[in-house]
Amino acid sequence: MDKTQLLGLLTGVLFGFALHRAGFSRCGLVMRGLAFRDFTMLKVMLTAIAVGMVGAAALATFAPDVAHLKVKSLYVWGVLAGGLVFGVGMAIAGYCPGTALVGLGSGVRDGLLAVAGGLLGAFAFILAYPALEPILIQPLDLGKLTLHETLRLPYLPTALAVAAMLGGIVVWLNRLEAKARA
Repeated sequence: MDKTQLLGLLTGVLFGFALHRAGFSRCGLVMRGLAFRDFTMLKVMLTAIAVGMVGAAALATFAPDVAHLKVKSLYVWGVLAGGLVFGVGMAIAGYCPGTALVGLGSGVRDGLLAVAGGLLGAFAFILAYPALEPILIQPLDLGKLTLHETLRLPYLPTALAVAAMLGGIVVWLNRLEAKARA
């Protein structure tokens, strides 16, 4: 195992531990989030997106030889269909993929079932891909789009602006939760 893989493993274990300590190993948190009764999951996701976006932009700006960003093509129909399947699966299981792994690592039986279901779904997609490609991939392939390139703005300032907007949403969600408790 090389240094990069070891760092990835260590980061994943620490992140999983933090999610476990925050209560993400139980499906109830996701279910309450989907019912708009608890915004913890959404706030964590928005914060992770903001931090990851700024981190990736900073690496690409200041250490481009270290950053290995691989932008994927935007297949509109594929993203919409995949998002629908993903969302329904998340609602049924009560887990997103990351929290399912945390649940599995915590010994929660639901986590094992969610991970098994995700792997089964991935295998089914691999088998169905040749039939789905002409329907979901080829018709609306918009290519490798990025927000900063589309807007013709520098990467890091764009990432900082989006991160600030996401941070504002997190603050707003905190206020909504505080108002609901009062």
